Amino acid sequence: MNPTVLTGWWLAALLFAATLLAPFGGGFRRRAHLAMAGMMAAGAVTLYSHDVMALPQICAALITGGAVGLALGRGVPRTTLPALLTGLIGLAGLAALFIGGAAWRDPHAFGLLDDATDRLRADAAAAMAAAIAWGSMACAGVWSILRRGPVRRGQALVAVVMLLATGGFIGVFVATPDIGLLVACGGTALLAGRGLTKRAMDAGTGPAMALVGGFSGWAVAASAFLMENMAMAVAGGLTGAAGSLFCARLCGGPGRKGLADAERHP
Repeated sequence: MNPTVLTGWWLAALLFAATLLAPFGGGFRRRAHLAMAGMMAAGAVTLYSHDVMALPQICAALITGGAVGLALGRGVPRTTLPALLTGLIGLAGLAALFIGGAAWRDPHAFGLLDDATDRLRADAAAAMAAAIAWGSMACAGVWSILRRGPVRRGQALVAVVMLLATGGFIGVFVATPDIGLLVACGGTALLAGRGLTKRAMDAGTGPAMALVGGFSGWAVAASAFLMENMAMAVAGGLTGAAGSLFCARLCGGPGRKGLADAERHP
């Protein structure tokens, strides 16, 4: 690996580690600044290490998104921050949906075709379907949290059935790539994400947000495989695992620890 790229990834990793290790009490602003610096370092390394064709457009999008995020963060009341963070988490799932759709539309640009047969590779098809499935689950989860509708009886069973159906559609799509199967995979994943998030909301909004964060992390990891960005895949996988395990911990029964208890006794 290029020494400059390796140094940049190490810098981003150290900044994120410093964010996690910073004291919980009274260091929120410091933690936010460290996380922002780590994200900027990771983005800069990604742009530097790839042959980017539309660099001015990407930089304009980064500047615009940063300005919108800064305005939202400074303008919204503190009581609405959970809703804002939930919406921002859902944008990661939406981005994975767009990446999966772009990969299906032009797999040659992503290098996903087999050189011998000129067909979609099995691993590429799996990553594409997984990115669309997890992205759909994240978007459905965010919608369910923001709507805060009632939890109906049998919804958890339907969610499990839809989750199994999503896995089945992914397997069939890997065997015979088809746009209809890809759409079916995304549709069943929407129902699965909605049901699972509703089930997590029985334990509170915190577990549901952790679950949706896990969905977005897995979606980012799957889309990173399409873009051959292993650092992004590792970061997304860690985020997905952390969100899923955190949700399972908060939903772990009547003796579960809340967020405040988790800070004192991690």
